[in-house]
Amino acid sequence: MELKQIDKATYKKRLNQVQFGAVGALFVLGMGLAEIYRALWADGESSTLLNAAGVLTAVIILAGVFKMIRDKPWMEDIRYTWQLKQELNRIYRHVKFVDAGVAENDVDALKAHYFSLHGSKHLYQIEDNTLTVPELNEKIADLDKKLAELEMTLAISDYEPWLLEEIKKKYK
Repeated sequence: MELKQIDKATYKKRLNQVQFGAVGALFVLGMGLAEIYRALWADGESSTLLNAAGVLTAVIILAGVFKMIRDKPWMEDIRYTWQLKQELNRIYRHVKFVDAGVAENDVDALKAHYFSLHGSKHLYQIEDNTLTVPELNEKIADLDKKLAELEMTLAISDYEPWLLEEIKKKYK
């Protein structure tokens, strides 16, 4: 996965629109469907089960809507950050194996760790999460120092998702 530059202002605007739209639609659909269900099956009486059914139906409808719009061009930046977060989460779930590999100077583990650090920094900058960037910069500097000692150069493009399974096999 490559790290690509996106326009933060546009990304934030679209993300806010999608989030606001989703919350609003969930509220309106959930309440509306719950009212319809209660009118049909409970003669207008309050029913927790029918309220929950209304909300669940609204969630299913919204999931379908998101499935339809996720490939639209204006969703590209949102989809990209979502995929980046997923990949960083995959690495995080395998962090004990990656750390074991980094300790043994395993090339695959170093590639995953390199991508994780740089991908996290990129994501933090996109989302203006500047609190953890200095700590992350220290970790990147430490890794760069280690790579220099090993006379190794890595690039973000060296990381491939399948490396995690290989690392897990080696250090399980």
